[in-house]
Amino acid sequence: MEITVLGSGTAIPDKERGSPGIAVRSGDTLLFLDLGSGSLYRAERSGIEVRSVDGVLLSHLHPDHTGDLVPLLFAFRNPEWPRERALSLFGPTGLLEFLRDLEATYGSWIAAEGYQREEKVLPSGSSSIKGILVSTCPVRHGPAAVAYEIKDGRGRRLVYSGDTEYCEELAVFAKDADLLVLECSFPEGEERPGHLTPSGAGRIAGQARCRRLLLTHFYPACRGRDLLTACRRHYDGPLTLAEDGMVIQL
Repeated sequence: MEITVLGSGTAIPDKERGSPGIAVRSGDTLLFLDLGSGSLYRAERSGIEVRSVDGVLLSHLHPDHTGDLVPLLFAFRNPEWPRERALSLFGPTGLLEFLRDLEATYGSWIAAEGYQREEKVLPSGSSSIKGILVSTCPVRHGPAAVAYEIKDGRGRRLVYSGDTEYCEELAVFAKDADLLVLECSFPEGEERPGHLTPSGAGRIAGQARCRRLLLTHFYPACRGRDLLTACRRHYDGPLTLAEDGMVIQL
């Protein structure tokens, strides 16, 4: 399983960090976990053929996590970029209404033509995409939001939090994950509802006993701040701060 960080930032424009997005490649299956603005460009720049994507998994429906969904669907309508393989769109409660609202605005320009599109709400439970098991659990972010577990045929497990504040259920969901990707929006001492600071991320990772931790979704307030010490009070395993374009192999 190969994980590429497409964007490690937020909605705030930043010259170093794009809006959230992660690409997951397992065999010939390609998934996007969130799709913030600029994700498609950064995927292609990283050598990922966007047209081969099999599924887009949205953690929640805020603009910084969904900004490139319309451009993706619009691109599939271009005769120079035809699509035939099926596309799965998964998300939390509200996904179907969200897609219908987009269609009301953009009409046939984002309709599935020449390929099948599966739209599935996963507030909890599991489904699969080309042999990859996808499971979710609710997390705490204000609107309906979910974390994802991606499990390949060899049993390797990636858990991705999306946006959340501390919640014990996420630690249980991520138990013994090979890689846990947690948001870490603000530095220690600057807590915000619906988001994690380093100590909150460390608590979840420590309780989950994950084999590796990747922190991402950094607001500009994190620049130049110590994001490791408070996290290390709770988690002593391998720890990485995400950067755009970073690739991790599981």
